[in-house]
Amino acid sequence: MVRPVFADLWQREESSAMNHGIAGGPRSCAARRAGAWFGAVLAIWLTDTAPGQAAEMVPHRALYSMTLASADSTSGVVGARGAMQYRFADVCDGWTVETRTYLRIAYEQGPEVESTWSFITWEAKDGLRYRFRINQARDGRTIEDTRGDAELEARDGPGVVRHTKPEGEAVDLPAGTLFPTDHLARMLAAAATGKNRFVRPMYDGSGEEGPDLLSAVIAPIAPSERPAQAKAAGLASSPAWHMRLAFFPQDAKNAEPVFEIGVRYRDDGIAEWVEQDFGDFTLDLRPTEIEILDPPVC
Repeated sequence: MVRPVFADLWQREESSAMNHGIAGGPRSCAARRAGAWFGAVLAIWLTDTAPGQAAEMVPHRALYSMTLASADSTSGVVGARGAMQYRFADVCDGWTVETRTYLRIAYEQGPEVESTWSFITWEAKDGLRYRFRINQARDGRTIEDTRGDAELEARDGPGVVRHTKPEGEAVDLPAGTLFPTDHLARMLAAAATGKNRFVRPMYDGSGEEGPDLLSAVIAPIAPSERPAQAKAAGLASSPAWHMRLAFFPQDAKNAEPVFEIGVRYRDDGIAEWVEQDFGDFTLDLRPTEIEILDPPVC
């Protein structure tokens, strides 16, 4: 594992993006949710885990590069470049995830737009309590600063969300709602037992309407394909799955998802590749640096 100096890496990526003349800001809600959920995705690490057991988690930090994978002619997007840095930590009574994203997207017409957003969360290890803070800026101007907390009555039971900034009315969470880290742990456990679907409502704090219905299609990656894919990510070969996750509004009547994410997951929880699909353009995310953090003294 490489231990990077993250501030220097971030500056290098930001400077490279500016030198390429690329700027960006995808659809704010979808992009924010993708970044928030992906930050939680990276918080899962399965080590020495038998099929069906709960996931073991290793504190770590990582840097992912972001590039434009594809764009329809109707999107107006002609280029994208950025980076996503995240930090996952064991704080004894729970897990914290801090995701910081910098992205510039160039459009065929109009000015370039620079977007940054951060997502900071704490989740209890029993999956019953959750706190979040979201900050988003565009061209250096803050356009969102949201905070809140959520709690479930019991495992797989109903719950409630309370927004503290801006202060708002409580939002009910239906029974079966999962918070991000618990959702990922259960999804990876389902993959380890050979299941090819996992569908549950998931709440990460990025929407005022309540949880998304997250539908995952899971397919194992053939052993013959693993070495090359692992090498491309700078990792040793390992069992892995390809997952396609579609995010739907909880009460959606439309069959089309708000957005989709493709993830290639190893059995140790590391994402070798991620694709964020916004409909008319997609972003490609690949790990460039990973650092394992020391466990806390509790």
